[in-house]
Amino acid sequence: MSLLHQGHLGGNRLLDPWNHGSGIMRAVLDRLNWNTSDLDITYVGSLIAIVGAAPAGWRLLRSAWHEVYSWIRQFFLASVTIPGGDPINKNLVKWLASYRPRHHRTFTGRTEVTRGDATDRAASLKKTRRAVQYAPHWDSRWFFYDGRLFLATRDNFSSSAMSDPAYDGIGGEELTISCLGRSIEPVQKLIDAAREYADRQTQYFVIIYGRDRYGMSWQPKMRKPIRRLDTVHFDDSIKQGLLEDIRKYLDPRTQRRYQSRSMPYRRGFLFYGPPGTGKTSLSTALAGEFGLDLYEVKIPSIASDADLEQMFQEIPPQCIVLLEDIDAVWIERSTRPHSPDRRSERSGGSERGGNNASNVTLSGVLNVLDGVGSQEGRIVIMTTNKPESLDPALIRPGRVDMKVFLGNISRKSAEQMFVRMFSPDEFSSGDSSRAVGQRDGGAVNMDEIRRLARDFAEAIPEDVLTPSQLQGFFQLHLDSAHDAANGIVSWVEKEVARQAEGGFEFLENGVAKRV
Repeated sequence: MSLLHQGHLGGNRLLDPWNHGSGIMRAVLDRLNWNTSDLDITYVGSLIAIVGAAPAGWRLLRSAWHEVYSWIRQFFLASVTIPGGDPINKNLVKWLASYRPRHHRTFTGRTEVTRGDATDRAASLKKTRRAVQYAPHWDSRWFFYDGRLFLATRDNFSSSAMSDPAYDGIGGEELTISCLGRSIEPVQKLIDAAREYADRQTQYFVIIYGRDRYGMSWQPKMRKPIRRLDTVHFDDSIKQGLLEDIRKYLDPRTQRRYQSRSMPYRRGFLFYGPPGTGKTSLSTALAGEFGLDLYEVKIPSIASDADLEQMFQEIPPQCIVLLEDIDAVWIERSTRPHSPDRRSERSGGSERGGNNASNVTLSGVLNVLDGVGSQEGRIVIMTTNKPESLDPALIRPGRVDMKVFLGNISRKSAEQMFVRMFSPDEFSSGDSSRAVGQRDGGAVNMDEIRRLARDFAEAIPEDVLTPSQLQGFFQLHLDSAHDAANGIVSWVEKEVARQAEGGFEFLENGVAKRV
């Protein structure tokens, strides 16, 4: 500051900027006890000039690198681009996140969609604040695989993916996989490896697909753990015949025989029976048994035959298409010509009363099942509670190849259900047979469970109760096999009386009432 005052007192109001800056610098160096006589101020000025030019040099280098990279990518890289909404995109991103993970500093944060561990039923019922999901976010990444150098780049993030409630933060951006060389074969091998990894991750789950909120495309709606077929209780001989039929149909040799004989390669099933007998559960169990995805088609919500046709064209082969409650579309028709040919297929919105009737016609449904433009290689399952309401043209051979009746539970199935509910093998490692004995007031081995199951089955009337009713009873007695066996008689009496009287029972001030 002394230099500034000296300059001011000397009358030099217009100071030389360089002399003024050098004076300040010398003052600073004096404060730091540096000897300014040994320091050439021109070197400091040159250093300042170099530092000031560094950002411009950095921008020049970046521009040069982008030019060189574009040239290398054009002539020396083979690449494959996968759009953001494609399932392969999600498979690759998950594979990259697990393959040689590294420390990330940039993440995408969003509220977690899933409700935590599905095994913790009590925690899932609590109204708690949902967790935040952090997914690594990167623009480009170099990595080695199978002795080759690859580059993965993500860009053009889709805001519609972020607004989708089912979006889990993975697979919403366009992904490009590049490899040094002029052949895309290494990239194809990498994609196959990522898909195999994804298949291994989902081998214990069934992926259920549904149309998005706009009805524009198929999206994974939920992922359910595979349900074993022995948890769906109906006639064992029918079950084995159904399994054998599907297994034979999916055999590659069967497809070749169909094609060599100019036969359409498709298979249709009709599951019918009272409500609560497990028609939808059987469809899900079959998808898990044969490793197939399940596509759910809700015909009453489809706007037109053209939309239905577009939906079926986008469904891939080797999957199960589920048409639930197929009778609901035509149940409101006042007349129905009972003819097995196409003369009975004329049905439209004008012939059905009500404001909630579907605009899809029976002819449109039949065309997507076996029309000229219908696809092959799928398994179509239709379910209904009222088979007598179905048009004969819909269930003729070629469209429905096997009819499966799922009726009320038998005593044999009730015994199997009891054993499955209380068998120690059904519990996880943290819920072993020792824990079962603690809940049951004493050790219960398999011999004791089988004996209780026989006594339990004796109290079940033949072909009166549905499996869902019996499952509701088990939910009240999961802690004790003895309590379930002892309480079944009184429960059956009340349930049979309720069915005979109709309506439902509720509690008012501790008193059971029926309406």
